[in-house]
Amino acid sequence: MLELLPNDWNIICKRVTDLALPIFRIPFNTRLRSEIISSLFEIETAKYYKENNTNIRNATTDQEPDLFFLDSNTPLEIKVTKSKKNIKWMGNKISKRESQFVLVIWDDVVPDLYNTNTGLKFYATTMYLTPSDWSSDEYSYHASFLSFKDIENKNRIDLVGSKSVMTEYR
Repeated sequence: MLELLPNDWNIICKRVTDLALPIFRIPFNTRLRSEIISSLFEIETAKYYKENNTNIRNATTDQEPDLFFLDSNTPLEIKVTKSKKNIKWMGNKISKRESQFVLVIWDDVVPDLYNTNTGLKFYATTMYLTPSDWSSDEYSYHASFLSFKDIENKNRIDLVGSKSVMTEYR
């Protein structure tokens, strides 16, 4: 398993926030915002690790892992979902590959009386998943589901925030 460090992911989350906030001035729906954040995580993670002399490759098709660490021959998948009552990550049938995953939950930081700045908040955790960890719906393109309940008791390392308190970035 890759050794992913919380400090690295704190920097990546800040970069994603800095890029996403100007885009989110446009009132996109939640699904599109999640897609944008997911893409930014893939791009910024690869960029960050390359800047720190890690030999890494981004996926060019859905059949490939999101990121591939070339020196260790290790794939990494990143899945993103919006914070809501029943948290679950979705993906297509290919998402059920055996791999290390970074699972990200995001939400908006709402301006209030004390701070008028908007922002994003994140919880990111990493773990190793197999196809049997995912639930399926054979009639949907989004055929794979992973709920937060499915991972609560799995061996994982929290990278940013915690399951009860997300880290804010403005």
